[in-house]
Amino acid sequence: MPDMTGGVAAALSPLIRRIVAPNPGLMTGPGTNTYLVGIDEVAVIDPGPDAPSHIEAIVGASMRERVRWILVTHHHIDHAAGVQRLKEATGAEIVAFGPPKSAGADWAPDRKAKDGDVIEGTEWGLEVLHTPGHASDHLCFFLEEERVLFTGDTVLSGSTTVINPPDGDMAADLQSLERLRKRRLSRLCPGHGDVLDDPKAILSEYVAHRMERENQILEILSAGPSKITDLVSKIYVDVPEALHDMAGRSVLAHLQKLKAEGRVSGRDVNSAWKVA
Repeated sequence: MPDMTGGVAAALSPLIRRIVAPNPGLMTGPGTNTYLVGIDEVAVIDPGPDAPSHIEAIVGASMRERVRWILVTHHHIDHAAGVQRLKEATGAEIVAFGPPKSAGADWAPDRKAKDGDVIEGTEWGLEVLHTPGHASDHLCFFLEEERVLFTGDTVLSGSTTVINPPDGDMAADLQSLERLRKRRLSRLCPGHGDVLDDPKAILSEYVAHRMERENQILEILSAGPSKITDLVSKIYVDVPEALHDMAGRSVLAHLQKLKAEGRVSGRDVNSAWKVA
């Protein structure tokens, strides 16, 4: 198994190295994964938190002059707070879909990525896939030479990702997952956790898990109106209480999807929801 030790550039393939950022936690697992793609020309996928030691590790592993692109999967600070520091250290081009204005980020893309764009290095090509759901500006990157997909937070290792409205959108997330299921992939490189070697099964499990949660919500609401806190306590019985607030955000995302479909009614996190 490649090294998951923070600050160490671990080789995952001839073209891919990974450095785990020093931000472990309940929501980040071992830490944010920063991926270095290429040798002569390097694309850095997700510079991670604004930690000087982490940026130094990226530059040290890549050689400053070889870092040509800074690719951002999405604007969340555990993935993108280090963008400006890495830009100042390397002069590399920032390629991203966002961030949205509501994020208040201190950086902006030099090149706004569009779905279907290809970033071309001397030894490789990375296709841009716009995959909203976890975040409206979320991108995945597909390495054509190895059929590897860098999933950001669309797919994680060991858990499912939180969908946090209003920027997070459950219906969009499911559409993105279905789109990825149609791709012929060899491996998934997630934003947190280790490499996933059975993409088809993992993506199918993700979709099945989302639908299971949706069915659990509908089953509880069929017995009568319920608030989100009550839904969380009944559904997430094996999840640490410290994560219940985030679980509630995903429940709200499910409810908003179901409301748009005309299947439930309710207003917000404080109201009682019921079957329509």
